[in-house]
Amino acid sequence: MRDNLSSCYLAKAPTVDSAVYLADLGGRRLAFAAREHAERVVAQWSEDRPGQAAQVEEMGREHWEAKARGGDQLIRNEIPDRRMVHHAHAVFLAGGERLNVGSPARWSTWAWDFEPDLYTDLPVRWHTSRQPGQEIEAHVRGTDENAVSSAYGEACAQAVDRARNPATYGDGQS
Repeated sequence: MRDNLSSCYLAKAPTVDSAVYLADLGGRRLAFAAREHAERVVAQWSEDRPGQAAQVEEMGREHWEAKARGGDQLIRNEIPDRRMVHHAHAVFLAGGERLNVGSPARWSTWAWDFEPDLYTDLPVRWHTSRQPGQEIEAHVRGTDENAVSSAYGEACAQAVDRARNPATYGDGQS
């Protein structure tokens, strides 16, 4: 009987700690089961963002899982989704006059699905907001360039109206 238990225990002995490959993207670490996936993400990240640090690290799976106790640090088996996101931005003074902010009004960037600050799967999303100095900003972003261009006109029109009529938007007096 003792021999049977020993053989069962030996058959279920822990396996050697398998590796996880981390794509370290400027401090954000994504874990991959395959080294080539981590390398492809690092290469693309480096191309998209020259001058920002990116490298592949290897770590034991058990160590990685112990570090990621929250469960939000999953180990990926495929390359994350990456899309072109189109942006538009304008700033208006209290009377509705457009302010030159010294940066382009429209631009496009590649964004990964793990970048919630840049990534969107909506064709377009826009909003206006009043800043502490009483300037009104119009922000537009999305994955459909034509929809972003169209929404940019709407956002700017609302920003001008908001600048001229702050009470209508609950902004108080300017």
